[in-house]
Amino acid sequence: MPSSSQFSSAWQGIETSWQNAQLAHAYLLQGAPHGPALRFAEKLLNLIFNDHPQVQGRVHPDIVWIEPQSKSRQIGIDEVRNLIRQLSQTSFAGGWKAGVILSADRMTDQAANALLKTLEEPSSRSLLLLITDQPQSLLPTISSRCQRISLLDEDEEISRHWKDPLLDLLSELPPENAPEAGCFASRITGLLDELKKEFETEEADRLPADLSAKEAKALLDARSTARMIEARTEILRMMLLWQRDVLMLVLEQDEAVLHFAGKLAALKKQALCCTRADALQRLRAVEETARRFDRNLPAELVMNHFFGQFIQPRSTLTSACRART
Repeated sequence: MPSSSQFSSAWQGIETSWQNAQLAHAYLLQGAPHGPALRFAEKLLNLIFNDHPQVQGRVHPDIVWIEPQSKSRQIGIDEVRNLIRQLSQTSFAGGWKAGVILSADRMTDQAANALLKTLEEPSSRSLLLLITDQPQSLLPTISSRCQRISLLDEDEEISRHWKDPLLDLLSELPPENAPEAGCFASRITGLLDELKKEFETEEADRLPADLSAKEAKALLDARSTARMIEARTEILRMMLLWQRDVLMLVLEQDEAVLHFAGKLAALKKQALCCTRADALQRLRAVEETARRFDRNLPAELVMNHFFGQFIQPRSTLTSACRART
């Protein structure tokens, strides 16, 4: 189903439930926490709060927003307890109350267990929205008590403007020398810089108007950093899947198992000139790159080191290809 149809179909279901007073008390929105799943959540909140202007600014007194903002990138029990407490109280406007948990998979075990009771015994006219692109990381008991709406195809469409350039870059591997490896690294860091500017612009528009300059900067930094971590994680995931595809072809596995079958020619070319040991080392290189990012090393340094491990002079490349044929 095309992404636009997926979003529209899910929304039609919400509208029907709303009109028939059958809205679920909890929804698990499967998608990017700052992408279409968030927009779907905002649209749903606007529906039940009658397009109140405070919804967009995330300052409505009857809506509690939670997202990981600390260096640990976790949602703790105190934040969840605060949400539970507010959902159990009388609403300020005398209507609905809602809680939104962005990156719900980042809840600690204690936080998740605390939330479970609220899901089992929801307050009247309360709505809980859990947003995550990793629903498998949630407790099964939480997932089973939410109505799931998948918006993953929509995520794919929205992110195409950076995924296509990334796939083009991966298709050109391996670099022949250090300057070419540096060029690959610059293209990746340039992509990350563009995403950072995009996220900062979008999040700046969402900031509450009553914040001081210092508070606004802190909140903007926290939100844009969270989105950058998500984007970087997705970029590394794609790089890992690419190298996995190369390994599958080196091992002469069925092409049906490939993730990027649309790039089969480029994958075959790389696999032809790559040994099993090479392919495994490249997978490990992606994993090591993720660990380096977790240590907050500069992106350009990390990516230069990564692509430097792929250097394969054309003469060596030709010999390797001949050996495989």
